[in-house]
Amino acid sequence: MAEVRVQIPDEVIQKLQDKMGGNPKVTDIARDAFTLFNWAVDERAKGRLVLSSTEDGDKISRLAMPSLESVTKQAE
Repeated sequence: MAEVRVQIPDEVIQKLQDKMGGNPKVTDIARDAFTLFNWAVDERAKGRLVLSSTEDGDKISRLAMPSLESVTKQAE
């Protein structure tokens, strides 16, 4: 299993914990971040876009990250 060490400013972690409530552990936040990124990479590999919208679907935003744009589409 790979071990990853990153330095993230305390205020960034605190803002996330405040938004999430319940004071989640930093390791749980990091695990969720990797899970979300893995899903986004899988979606791009399928040729799909990763989008966010308001609950009524009125306003839509596309997630744009250079690392996602470099994902090559896999044959289905």
